Amino acid sequence: MKIRELQPSDTKQVIDIWTSSFSRNFNNTLNAGYINDPNSTTMVVCEGSTIIGVASIHIIYKLSRTLGLIEDVAVDKDHRGKGVGKSLVEKLIEIGKQKNCDKIVLNTSVKNSKFYEKIGFEKNEIQMVIRN
Repeated sequence: MKIRELQPSDTKQVIDIWTSSFSRNFNNTLNAGYINDPNSTTMVVCEGSTIIGVASIHIIYKLSRTLGLIEDVAVDKDHRGKGVGKSLVEKLIEIGKQKNCDKIVLNTSVKNSKFYEKIGFEKNEIQMVIRN
């Protein structure tokens, strides 16, 4: 199992994992500038040439602080419960600390909240959303 940064050639496998883990809404046209965005890092976990997990951190520079936002943590269904997601999230936390984030946040479902609590996240406030 190897953790590395997303490469342009990985996008099909990553979109397949995101689509099967979340929804078909992830199967959209790629945002052209995403892979080269210095404020976004997507890490993948590979077994050989097969990607089995993916997650991203977005660094948001605010007026007087820096926020890390972890998103889109997904593991192939055949590899769940084997530490893949935990390894990804811990790597993203490390990246957030290297970027001097004073807070690292993520959004999750109630059913997955225990997983993140084991890694050290705490429930804090609520999330609200508007979708187009």
